[in-house]
Amino acid sequence: MIFAVGLVIAFVILLVFNMKNRDRRQCRWREYRKGDTSQWRCIHCGATTDGPAGEAPKLCFQPRS
Repeated sequence: MIFAVGLVIAFVILLVFNMKNRDRRQCRWREYRKGDTSQWRCIHCGATTDGPAGEAPKLCFQPRS
C-alpha cells in the first residue's frame, strides 16, 4: 500500500515539473545566418523564427493544436 502511494506521489511530482518546461518541449534549434540576424529552425517540430545571431530561442514556437 505504501509503495502504491509513493508511486502516485512520484507521478504527480513528475507531471508538475514537466508542465514547467512545456513551452520549450523538445525543440532543437538550428541557426541559418542572414547578416546581423539569424533565422532559427527547430529540427524537431519545424517551427521557425528570426532572432539575434548566436542566441537560440528559449521557447517553442510550434502552433498548438
